[in-house]
Amino acid sequence: MRALLVAAPLACRPAMAPSHDARRDSLPRPRSVTVTAGFGNAMGWLGLQGEKYLRSQRISLFGGLGYTPELERGDASGLAAAAGLRGSTPGLKHRGFLELSVARIEIDSGCFTVCSRYYGPSLQVGYQCVSRRAFTLALSAGAGYAPGGSTSVVGTGGLGVGYTWLR
Repeated sequence: MRALLVAAPLACRPAMAPSHDARRDSLPRPRSVTVTAGFGNAMGWLGLQGEKYLRSQRISLFGGLGYTPELERGDASGLAAAAGLRGSTPGLKHRGFLELSVARIEIDSGCFTVCSRYYGPSLQVGYQCVSRRAFTLALSAGAGYAPGGSTSVVGTGGLGVGYTWLR
């Protein structure tokens, strides 16, 4: 009887293994790195953003590099950068986030000689969705302040699409 109790689970184990592995593979895996392209302050206006998730998966560091186009003749244009920290709600597919960054907040417009670009702190709230195939969509909105620019708080935001590598 004791031999039967030991032999039965061992005999069934190979048959159970594929279903166990399939179930484990269907579980969502934690995020490692996300790269998005789009527009917004945290992407350098029109550019790319890379985000590295820390061990907890709820905190990440990001950097953006982009280009600010001259929308009207005489506007400041050129390369722009951003860097920041993001804290996220729990969730593997849908999650909200709070973002603190230093980014280009304002530019001089209608300046035909010396145009200035103003960087400052920004606080944004957002939403990120990672599909089953790791396609990523990120939306954010908030406010920023640029010392040396206008004396008021200005609106900030962003929209990005990209890919998330999973662990």
